[in-house]
Amino acid sequence: MFPRPMTLRELAETLGGVVEGDASTEVLALASLDEAGENDLTFAVDETYAAKLDACNAKAAIVPTELSFDVDRPVLRVESVPMAIGLLLGMLAGEEDLPPVGVHPSAVLADDATVSPKAAIGPHVTIGAGATLADGVVLCAGAHVGAGVTIAEGSLLAEGAVVRQGCVLGKNVRVGPNSVIGYDGFGYQYANGVHHKIPHAGNVVIEDDVELGANVCVDRAKWGSTVVGKGSKIDNLTQIAHNVQVGPGVLMAAQVGIAGSVKIGPFCVFGGQAGIRDNIELGPHTKVGARSGVGKSTQGGESLFGNLASDATKRLRAILALNKLPELLVRVKRLERQLAERKDT
Repeated sequence: MFPRPMTLRELAETLGGVVEGDASTEVLALASLDEAGENDLTFAVDETYAAKLDACNAKAAIVPTELSFDVDRPVLRVESVPMAIGLLLGMLAGEEDLPPVGVHPSAVLADDATVSPKAAIGPHVTIGAGATLADGVVLCAGAHVGAGVTIAEGSLLAEGAVVRQGCVLGKNVRVGPNSVIGYDGFGYQYANGVHHKIPHAGNVVIEDDVELGANVCVDRAKWGSTVVGKGSKIDNLTQIAHNVQVGPGVLMAAQVGIAGSVKIGPFCVFGGQAGIRDNIELGPHTKVGARSGVGKSTQGGESLFGNLASDATKRLRAILALNKLPELLVRVKRLERQLAERKDT
Protein backbone atom coordinates (compact mmCIF):
# COMPACT_ATOMS: atom_id res chain seq x y z
CA MET A 1 0.00 0.00 0.00
CA PHE A 2 0.99 3.62 -0.43
CA PRO A 3 2.11 5.40 2.76
CA ARG A 4 -1.20 7.31 2.57
CA PRO A 5 -4.09 7.68 0.10
CA MET A 6 -2.73 9.27 -3.08
CA THR A 7 -4.71 11.33 -5.58
CA LEU A 8 -4.23 10.85 -9.30
CA ARG A 9 -3.13 14.48 -9.43
CA GLU A 10 -0.27 13.75 -7.01
CA LEU A 11 0.72 10.64 -8.92
CA ALA A 12 0.68 12.53 -12.22
CA GLU A 13 3.11 15.06 -10.77
CA THR A 14 5.39 12.26 -9.57
CA LEU A 15 5.24 10.25 -12.79
CA GLY A 16 5.06 13.10 -15.28
CA GLY A 17 1.67 11.96 -16.57
CA VAL A 18 -1.72 13.45 -17.48
CA VAL A 19 -5.02 12.56 -15.80
CA GLU A 20 -8.18 11.88 -17.77
CA GLY A 21 -11.23 12.06 -15.50
CA ASP A 22 -11.40 13.09 -11.86
CA ALA A 23 -7.87 14.02 -10.79
CA SER A 24 -8.94 14.09 -7.12
CA THR A 25 -9.62 10.33 -7.18
CA GLU A 26 -7.74 8.67 -4.33
CA VAL A 27 -6.10 5.25 -4.49
CA LEU A 28 -4.58 3.19 -1.69
CA ALA A 29 -2.40 0.63 -3.43
CA LEU A 30 -0.98 -0.62 -6.72
CA ALA A 31 -2.24 -3.98 -8.00
CA SER A 32 -2.44 -6.08 -11.16
CA LEU A 33 -5.58 -6.25 -13.28
CA ASP A 34 -6.50 -9.64 -11.83
CA GLU A 35 -5.96 -8.70 -8.20
CA ALA A 36 -6.98 -5.03 -7.99
CA GLY A 37 -9.70 -4.06 -5.50
CA GLU A 38 -12.11 -1.17 -5.59
CA ASN A 39 -9.63 1.28 -4.00
CA ASP A 40 -6.60 0.20 -6.00
CA LEU A 41 -4.64 1.62 -8.91
CA THR A 42 -3.94 -0.82 -11.74
CA PHE A 43 -2.16 -0.58 -15.09
CA ALA A 44 -2.41 -1.71 -18.72
CA VAL A 45 0.71 -1.76 -20.89
CA ASP A 46 -1.05 -2.30 -24.23
CA GLU A 47 -4.41 -2.92 -25.96
CA THR A 48 -4.52 -6.57 -24.86
CA TYR A 49 -4.39 -5.61 -21.20
CA ALA A 50 -6.62 -2.55 -21.71
CA ALA A 51 -9.37 -4.86 -22.97
CA LYS A 52 -9.46 -6.42 -19.49
CA LEU A 53 -10.11 -3.11 -17.73
CA ASP A 54 -13.89 -3.39 -18.04
CA ALA A 55 -13.86 -6.53 -15.92
CA CYS A 56 -11.37 -5.10 -13.41
CA ASN A 57 -12.45 -3.68 -10.02
CA ALA A 58 -9.70 -1.03 -9.84
CA LYS A 59 -10.62 2.56 -9.11
CA ALA A 60 -8.18 3.97 -11.71
CA ALA A 61 -5.57 2.80 -14.17
CA ILE A 62 -2.20 3.82 -15.59
CA VAL A 63 -2.16 3.53 -19.39
CA PRO A 64 0.15 4.55 -22.25
CA THR A 65 -0.23 8.04 -23.68
CA GLU A 66 -1.01 6.80 -27.19
CA LEU A 67 -3.52 4.08 -26.22
CA SER A 68 -7.04 4.82 -27.50
CA PHE A 69 -9.97 3.09 -25.77
CA ASP A 70 -13.18 3.74 -23.86
CA VAL A 71 -13.04 3.17 -20.14
CA ASP A 72 -15.47 3.95 -17.32
CA ARG A 73 -12.92 5.17 -14.76
CA PRO A 74 -10.19 7.81 -14.45
CA VAL A 75 -6.88 7.01 -16.10
CA LEU A 76 -3.37 8.35 -15.73
CA ARG A 77 -1.60 8.51 -19.09
CA VAL A 78 2.19 8.18 -19.11
CA GLU A 79 4.87 7.80 -21.77
CA SER A 80 6.11 4.46 -20.39
CA VAL A 81 3.92 2.31 -18.17
CA PRO A 82 6.82 0.00 -17.10
CA MET A 83 8.91 3.01 -16.04
CA ALA A 84 5.96 4.46 -14.13
CA ILE A 85 5.39 1.16 -12.35
CA GLY A 86 9.07 1.03 -11.45
CA LEU A 87 8.85 4.47 -9.82
CA LEU A 88 5.74 3.51 -7.89
CA LEU A 89 7.28 0.25 -6.69
CA GLY A 90 10.21 2.29 -5.41
CA MET A 91 7.76 4.36 -3.37
CA LEU A 92 6.08 1.24 -2.02
CA ALA A 93 9.30 -0.60 -1.18
CA GLY A 94 10.66 2.21 0.95
CA GLU A 95 14.27 2.41 2.05
CA GLU A 96 16.48 -0.67 2.23
CA ASP A 97 17.52 -2.05 5.60
CA LEU A 98 21.19 -1.08 5.36
CA PRO A 99 23.86 -0.39 7.98
CA PRO A 100 24.34 3.26 8.92
CA VAL A 101 27.36 5.30 7.91
CA GLY A 102 30.33 4.38 10.06
CA VAL A 103 32.07 1.18 11.16
CA HIS A 104 30.25 -1.39 13.31
CA PRO A 105 32.23 -2.37 16.43
CA SER A 106 32.35 -6.02 15.36
CA ALA A 107 33.90 -5.27 11.95
CA VAL A 108 37.58 -6.17 11.43
CA LEU A 109 39.62 -3.75 9.30
CA ALA A 110 43.28 -4.12 8.36
CA ASP A 111 45.43 -1.31 9.72
CA ASP A 112 46.37 -0.09 6.26
CA ALA A 113 42.89 -0.35 4.70
CA THR A 114 41.55 2.97 3.43
CA VAL A 115 37.85 3.35 4.25
CA SER A 116 35.97 6.56 3.56
CA PRO A 117 34.29 8.09 6.61
CA LYS A 118 31.18 8.21 4.42
CA ALA A 119 31.14 4.41 3.95
CA ALA A 120 28.79 2.14 5.91
CA ILE A 121 30.45 -0.97 7.36
CA GLY A 122 28.04 -3.46 8.95
CA PRO A 123 28.49 -6.11 11.64
CA HIS A 124 31.12 -8.84 11.24
CA VAL A 125 32.52 -7.37 8.03
CA THR A 126 36.21 -8.05 7.29
CA ILE A 127 38.40 -5.78 5.16
CA GLY A 128 41.88 -6.89 4.11
CA ALA A 129 45.22 -5.13 3.88
CA GLY A 130 45.48 -2.27 1.43
CA ALA A 131 41.82 -2.35 0.45
CA THR A 132 40.27 0.98 -0.60
CA LEU A 133 36.59 1.85 -0.12
CA ALA A 134 35.25 5.14 -1.49
CA ASP A 135 32.42 7.43 -0.36
CA GLY A 136 29.00 5.84 -0.08
CA VAL A 137 30.20 2.22 -0.17
CA VAL A 138 27.94 -0.09 1.86
CA LEU A 139 29.05 -3.45 3.23
CA CYS A 140 26.22 -5.41 4.84
CA ALA A 141 26.63 -7.96 7.62
CA GLY A 142 29.28 -10.59 7.07
CA ALA A 143 30.66 -9.23 3.80
CA HIS A 144 34.36 -9.83 3.09
CA VAL A 145 36.71 -7.54 1.15
CA GLY A 146 40.12 -9.05 0.41
CA ALA A 147 43.55 -7.49 0.35
CA GLY A 148 44.12 -4.82 -2.27
CA VAL A 149 40.49 -4.66 -3.37
CA THR A 150 39.22 -1.33 -4.71
CA ILE A 151 35.52 -0.42 -4.45
CA ALA A 152 34.36 2.86 -5.99
CA GLU A 153 31.63 5.29 -4.92
CA GLY A 154 28.14 4.09 -4.11
CA SER A 155 28.72 0.34 -4.45
CA LEU A 156 27.05 -2.20 -2.18
CA LEU A 157 27.90 -5.70 -0.99
CA ALA A 158 24.91 -7.50 0.48
CA GLU A 159 25.07 -9.96 3.36
CA GLY A 160 27.81 -12.55 3.05
CA ALA A 161 29.16 -11.30 -0.28
CA VAL A 162 32.87 -11.91 -0.92
CA VAL A 163 35.30 -9.90 -3.05
CA ARG A 164 38.70 -11.55 -2.98
CA GLN A 165 42.15 -10.04 -3.23
CA GLY A 166 43.02 -7.59 -5.98
CA CYS A 167 39.57 -7.31 -7.53
CA VAL A 168 38.09 -3.98 -8.64
CA LEU A 169 34.48 -2.78 -8.37
CA GLY A 170 33.36 0.37 -10.16
CA LYS A 171 30.75 2.93 -9.15
CA ASN A 172 27.23 1.96 -8.09
CA VAL A 173 27.86 -1.77 -8.31
CA ARG A 174 25.43 -4.00 -6.40
CA VAL A 175 26.49 -7.48 -5.33
CA GLY A 176 23.80 -9.80 -3.93
CA PRO A 177 23.96 -12.00 -0.83
CA ASN A 178 26.58 -14.75 -0.78
CA SER A 179 27.97 -13.91 -4.21
CA VAL A 180 31.68 -14.52 -4.73
CA ILE A 181 33.90 -12.33 -6.90
CA GLY A 182 37.46 -13.43 -7.56
CA TYR A 183 37.69 -17.02 -6.42
CA ASP A 184 39.97 -19.19 -8.58
CA GLY A 185 38.73 -20.30 -11.96
CA PHE A 186 38.21 -23.97 -12.78
CA GLY A 187 41.56 -24.91 -14.29
CA TYR A 188 43.56 -28.13 -13.95
CA GLN A 189 46.37 -29.88 -15.83
CA TYR A 190 46.25 -33.66 -16.01
CA ALA A 191 49.61 -35.35 -15.56
CA ASN A 192 50.74 -38.68 -14.10
CA GLY A 193 47.21 -39.68 -13.20
CA VAL A 194 46.51 -36.50 -11.22
CA HIS A 195 44.62 -33.27 -11.92
CA HIS A 196 47.04 -30.50 -10.91
CA LYS A 197 45.53 -27.14 -9.98
CA ILE A 198 46.51 -24.22 -12.24
CA PRO A 199 47.08 -21.03 -10.22
CA HIS A 200 45.00 -18.02 -11.24
CA ALA A 201 47.11 -14.87 -10.99
CA GLY A 202 44.67 -12.34 -12.50
CA ASN A 203 41.69 -10.56 -10.99
CA VAL A 204 38.07 -9.54 -11.66
CA VAL A 205 36.94 -6.10 -12.79
CA ILE A 206 33.27 -5.20 -12.30
CA GLU A 207 32.53 -1.96 -14.15
CA ASP A 208 30.12 0.84 -13.16
CA ASP A 209 26.40 0.22 -12.63
CA VAL A 210 26.61 -3.58 -12.73
CA GLU A 211 24.16 -5.59 -10.65
CA LEU A 212 24.92 -9.14 -9.54
CA GLY A 213 22.15 -11.17 -7.90
CA ALA A 214 22.42 -13.65 -5.04
CA ASN A 215 24.93 -16.51 -5.24
CA VAL A 216 26.61 -15.27 -8.40
CA CYS A 217 30.19 -16.43 -9.01
CA VAL A 218 32.64 -14.44 -11.14
CA ASP A 219 35.95 -16.29 -11.30
CA ARG A 220 39.41 -14.80 -11.15
CA ALA A 221 41.36 -14.74 -14.43
CA LYS A 222 44.41 -16.93 -15.01
CA TRP A 223 46.13 -13.73 -16.14
CA GLY A 224 44.73 -10.30 -16.86
CA SER A 225 41.14 -9.74 -15.81
CA THR A 226 37.73 -11.34 -15.96
CA VAL A 227 35.49 -8.38 -16.83
CA VAL A 228 31.77 -7.65 -16.42
CA GLY A 229 30.97 -4.57 -18.50
CA LYS A 230 29.22 -1.38 -17.53
CA GLY A 231 25.51 -1.61 -16.85
CA SER A 232 25.26 -5.40 -17.16
CA LYS A 233 22.67 -7.17 -14.99
CA ILE A 234 23.37 -10.71 -13.81
CA ASP A 235 20.64 -12.79 -12.15
CA ASN A 236 20.93 -15.23 -9.24
CA LEU A 237 23.03 -18.41 -9.37
CA THR A 238 24.96 -17.44 -12.48
CA GLN A 239 28.52 -18.67 -13.17
CA ILE A 240 31.01 -16.52 -15.10
CA ALA A 241 34.29 -18.37 -15.54
CA HIS A 242 37.90 -17.20 -15.70
CA ASN A 243 38.94 -14.65 -18.34
CA VAL A 244 35.39 -14.13 -19.62
CA GLN A 245 34.84 -10.68 -21.11
CA VAL A 246 31.23 -9.52 -20.70
CA GLY A 247 30.42 -6.39 -22.68
CA PRO A 248 28.26 -3.48 -21.52
CA GLY A 249 24.52 -3.79 -21.06
CA VAL A 250 24.38 -7.59 -21.04
CA LEU A 251 21.44 -9.37 -19.37
CA MET A 252 21.72 -12.89 -17.90
CA ALA A 253 18.76 -14.64 -16.30
CA ALA A 254 19.20 -17.13 -13.46
CA GLN A 255 21.51 -20.15 -13.68
CA VAL A 256 23.34 -19.10 -16.82
CA GLY A 257 26.78 -20.66 -17.14
CA ILE A 258 29.58 -19.01 -19.14
CA ALA A 259 32.70 -21.15 -19.65
CA GLY A 260 36.24 -19.78 -19.69
CA SER A 261 37.60 -17.13 -22.06
CA VAL A 262 34.27 -16.39 -23.74
CA LYS A 263 33.85 -12.90 -25.20
CA ILE A 264 30.33 -11.49 -25.01
CA GLY A 265 29.46 -8.41 -27.04
CA PRO A 266 27.36 -5.45 -25.91
CA PHE A 267 23.69 -5.92 -25.04
CA CYS A 268 23.52 -9.69 -25.44
CA VAL A 269 20.62 -11.41 -23.63
CA PHE A 270 20.65 -14.89 -22.05
CA GLY A 271 17.59 -16.83 -20.92
CA GLY A 272 17.64 -18.92 -17.76
CA GLN A 273 19.99 -21.93 -17.64
CA ALA A 274 21.65 -21.06 -20.95
CA GLY A 275 25.15 -22.49 -21.28
CA ILE A 276 28.04 -21.13 -23.37
CA ARG A 277 31.09 -23.26 -24.21
CA ASP A 278 34.61 -21.96 -23.71
CA ASN A 279 36.75 -19.86 -26.06
CA ILE A 280 34.02 -18.56 -28.36
CA GLU A 281 32.80 -15.04 -29.12
CA LEU A 282 29.19 -13.85 -29.21
CA GLY A 283 28.64 -10.70 -31.25
CA PRO A 284 26.59 -7.71 -30.10
CA HIS A 285 22.86 -8.18 -29.45
CA THR A 286 22.98 -11.98 -29.61
CA LYS A 287 19.95 -13.52 -27.87
CA VAL A 288 20.17 -16.99 -26.34
CA GLY A 289 16.96 -18.76 -25.33
CA ALA A 290 16.38 -20.47 -21.99
CA ARG A 291 18.17 -23.81 -21.50
CA SER A 292 20.03 -23.39 -24.78
CA GLY A 293 23.61 -24.46 -25.30
CA VAL A 294 25.85 -22.41 -27.58
CA GLY A 295 28.88 -24.15 -29.05
CA LYS A 296 30.17 -21.76 -31.71
CA SER A 297 30.77 -18.06 -32.20
CA THR A 298 28.15 -15.66 -33.57
CA GLN A 299 28.48 -12.49 -35.62
CA GLY A 300 25.85 -10.66 -33.59
CA GLY A 301 22.12 -10.01 -33.82
CA GLU A 302 21.17 -13.70 -33.96
CA SER A 303 18.44 -15.30 -31.84
CA LEU A 304 19.55 -18.77 -30.77
CA PHE A 305 17.54 -21.59 -29.24
CA GLY A 306 18.09 -25.27 -28.52
CA ASN A 307 20.85 -27.60 -27.50
CA LEU A 308 23.19 -27.22 -29.22
CA ALA A 309 21.72 -23.88 -30.08
CA SER A 310 21.03 -22.94 -33.69
CA ASP A 311 18.92 -20.40 -35.52
CA ALA A 312 15.85 -19.90 -33.30
CA THR A 313 13.29 -19.72 -36.13
CA LYS A 314 14.53 -22.89 -37.82
CA ARG A 315 14.78 -24.71 -34.51
CA LEU A 316 11.21 -23.83 -33.53
CA ARG A 317 9.95 -24.96 -36.95
CA ALA A 318 11.72 -28.28 -36.43
CA ILE A 319 10.06 -28.70 -33.03
CA LEU A 320 6.64 -27.95 -34.52
CA ALA A 321 7.34 -30.44 -37.30
CA LEU A 322 8.16 -33.12 -34.71
CA ASN A 323 4.72 -32.62 -33.19
CA LYS A 324 3.20 -33.58 -36.55
CA LEU A 325 5.18 -36.83 -36.86
CA PRO A 326 2.45 -39.18 -35.49
CA GLU A 327 -0.06 -37.85 -38.01
CA LEU A 328 2.51 -38.03 -40.83
CA LEU A 329 3.35 -41.64 -39.95
CA VAL A 330 -0.33 -42.60 -40.21
CA ARG A 331 -0.57 -40.89 -43.62
CA VAL A 332 2.60 -42.61 -44.87
CA LYS A 333 1.34 -46.02 -43.80
CA ARG A 334 -2.00 -45.35 -45.52
CA LEU A 335 -0.24 -44.30 -48.73
CA GLU A 336 2.00 -47.35 -48.61
CA ARG A 337 -1.07 -49.58 -48.21
CA GLN A 338 -2.79 -47.89 -51.14
CA LEU A 339 0.30 -48.35 -53.33
CA ALA A 340 0.49 -51.99 -52.35
CA GLU A 341 -3.17 -52.51 -53.23
CA ARG A 342 -2.62 -50.93 -56.69
CA LYS A 343 0.31 -53.23 -57.36
CA ASP A 344 -1.81 -56.24 -56.48
CA THR A 345 -4.43 -55.22 -59.02
